[in-house]
Amino acid sequence: MTERKEHHDNELGLGVSPSFAEDLGAIFGPPGQVPEDVDRAVAEAARRHLGRPPRKLWWVRWAVAAATTAAAVIVWTVGIPAVRAPAPHATQVAAEMNRADIDRNGRVDIIDAFQLARHIESASPTKRTWDINGDGLVNRDDVDQVARAAVRLNKGV
Repeated sequence: MTERKEHHDNELGLGVSPSFAEDLGAIFGPPGQVPEDVDRAVAEAARRHLGRPPRKLWWVRWAVAAATTAAAVIVWTVGIPAVRAPAPHATQVAAEMNRADIDRNGRVDIIDAFQLARHIESASPTKRTWDINGDGLVNRDDVDQVARAAVRLNKGV
């Protein structure tokens, strides 16, 4: 055992005897040297495996693309009634979402609720279309309605 190791052990107050430390080193120490022929064989196997050029599966990519296109054409021509005709509830949600889009950027987000709240707080003139809940007033209830529409998970799709 080296002096540095002994000094470190004594500094920590472990009180390990040199023979005990050697026994532990024999049990848990490094396994020793790898024989040169084994090392060469492993390195050669790795070179063979990693040096192999990648297989060209271009035909698989084309087959997947063709199958996807064919499926899209079939669905488009045959049609799925549930997709083509939205449910009445979905139409109602879409109309509500359109009214709640205060900044008219095509989506209802929390910025719309913030802008409506700012307009109400500043006492600036409000638009009649901002009456989201239909009670005849543009107030905090409408802001809450816009905020609920902004965080709704099912947006009518």
